Amino acid sequence: MDNDTNYAIPSQDIAPKMASLGLHSSNKLQPFHCIGSGNCGSVWSIENPGINTSVIKREDMNEARSVYNDFIMHRKILSAIQELRLSPETVSLTSRVSMPACHQYVRADESTWWSTRLGRFPKECQAPCNVIVTERIPPFSQTARECLINRFCAPGGRETAKTSASNRDCIVRAYLGRRKLNDRPKRFFKLPNFPMNIDQMKQLDLDVEHYATAMAEMLAIMHWKAQMDANDVEFVLAPPRLTHEVSTQASPSSTIKSIHLGDHNLWILDFDCCGDMTMDTNGVDQAWRAFYKNDPYYPRPSTANRVKSVEDQQLWDIFKARFLEASEIILGPESNIGHLPGLLISKIESGNPHIIQKLNAGTTD
Repeated sequence: MDNDTNYAIPSQDIAPKMASLGLHSSNKLQPFHCIGSGNCGSVWSIENPGINTSVIKREDMNEARSVYNDFIMHRKILSAIQELRLSPETVSLTSRVSMPACHQYVRADESTWWSTRLGRFPKECQAPCNVIVTERIPPFSQTARECLINRFCAPGGRETAKTSASNRDCIVRAYLGRRKLNDRPKRFFKLPNFPMNIDQMKQLDLDVEHYATAMAEMLAIMHWKAQMDANDVEFVLAPPRLTHEVSTQASPSSTIKSIHLGDHNLWILDFDCCGDMTMDTNGVDQAWRAFYKNDPYYPRPSTANRVKSVEDQQLWDIFKARFLEASEIILGPESNIGHLPGLLISKIESGNPHIIQKLNAGTTD
């Protein structure tokens, strides 16, 4: 695996690519608009994204979160994927999940870069900060957005939702580990980072087994090839990229057909909370905590404290089987750490470590 010195600001050959991405300094007339925000920072792009558009993720939300770590971990996973693609034994593991290309890290004090871009942000956001520039995940089409609105938005809010400019930036969080508790449609409906639970996916006849298999393979790659805990990563549904021209760092992926959402892929993003993971029992404990700390993207097993439905348990079994298979393929049959994937699964099936810790603390009071 490459060391961190290889993840510095890329060489000048990125400049012509940036021009086609709508972020080059000569592209002064198109303002940036916010397409999302999280605990680490806000995310910006140009209006009406086309082919090969990029996004700027600003480190402007939480001083404890780092876009540089996001950049390092993003590049680390891409390097792991590239290595796996070189072998016929492992190349198939990289085909189900799309990952944005990672273009550039820019510091707050790089005045030349900021001098030609700062004015394209709204006035309240014209303070330089650390940023990363990555490939933009394409938003869903108007047809797909209207399908989601008609299915999950309350009738009284549908027209407002359909005409909302912010709803054009629609990607869907794939929560295979959670069911919707309240079936009532929402009146106030927001499509950016729309959280879709597994029961809603099934209402749309989406291939949840494909998603579970894809997540299992990617988790195995992150743990045993990139050697990281995968803490707080996100899996979203979104259309496939329109071209691979500037996305040579990103893995190819299989496209999923849907009469409701149209052609789409499972994408992975957001790596700012990820940490390096040792290949021992301490690393397994770290991965176990990260699994349950994350939003419920992965299927969840039945445990002593939370019994899942038969259907949900079956999806967990699919995830588990593929995770163990993919882990064995990555590590190889002669690996001296080949027992770690099974140990991790056993810990996950024992329950949420954060809840277990609280329960144990209560019994010792």
